[in-house]
Order: sequence, then C-alpha cells, then structure tokens
Amino acid sequence: MNDPINFIETRFHYLSPFSAHRIEIWGEVFPTLEHAYQASRVMPGPEREAIKNAPSPLDAWREGQKYKNDPSVAVPEFDKYAVMEELMRAKMAQHPDIVEILTETGERELLKVYATDYDWGTGADGSGKNMMGKLWMKLREGLISKHEERSARHCAPFAP
Repeated sequence: MNDPINFIETRFHYLSPFSAHRIEIWGEVFPTLEHAYQASRVMPGPEREAIKNAPSPLDAWREGQKYKNDPSVAVPEFDKYAVMEELMRAKMAQHPDIVEILTETGERELLKVYATDYDWGTGADGSGKNMMGKLWMKLREGLISKHEERSARHCAPFAP
C-alpha cells in the first residue's frame, strides 16, 4: 500500500510536534517539539518562559502566536524551516520510537493534513506546502541512506 500517511490523526501521530515527547536542546528542556519551536521564535525572557511552561502544545502554540510578529521579543531573521529540522533531528535522536515509526512509513508520502495550515500542512484543499511532511521525508531518506551504508559495509565480501 502506497497511500500517503496523514501523521496528525493516525497511529503515526508521534511525528506530530504535539506528541508527548520531551525535547532537550539548547541547554533547555521542553515538554514537546511544539513548545520548543514556539519558544525558539522568542528572545529569552518572560514571554519565552510562558511558552515553554504552557500546559499543553496547543497552549504553547497560542502563546507563541502572540509574539511571533512582535519586534520587541521575536527573534530577528528566524529561519523556521532550519529550526524545525533541528528540533525534529533532536526528537529522533532522543526518542528511538520516533525513528521506528518514521522507518515504518517506508516510502509513503507523509502529509500534515490540516485545513488551516498552508505552510506546514496541506491546507483545506491540498494546495499547501506540507513542509512538515517534506522535512520528515527528508529525515527518513537520511535514515534509509545510513542503513544502506551500514548494510553495505557489513555485507562486503571478505578480501584477504
């Protein structure tokens, strides 16, 4: 079966930034990837702490929305795709179940099907960029490449 995988509302939800996987990065601990991402967009201070300590990923998102365009606290020239990839890599490194579920997706397309998100997701009509899905597929490709390299080294014929 090669149908795309919606990783937001299926058993593949571990790939969601809202999944209950704690992230340790930048000398800090965040309850979820969403907390870390939203906090990373804000300079250190009470606003960042409010995001970091939000009771849920949705609350962290809501708190982050308050500050993302506020020049007094927002991180200037924030590269959201690079930061998200760094956070996803940290999530994979710290949680073997993420690597397992990502590997299990095989070569299927990964979609963040979310009606109001046309950047990270597919949007209501499927015309969104699906950047989160694309980042997961990029990271999955890296896992497959590393696995193939290891297999090739271990299966190399013996040469006296």
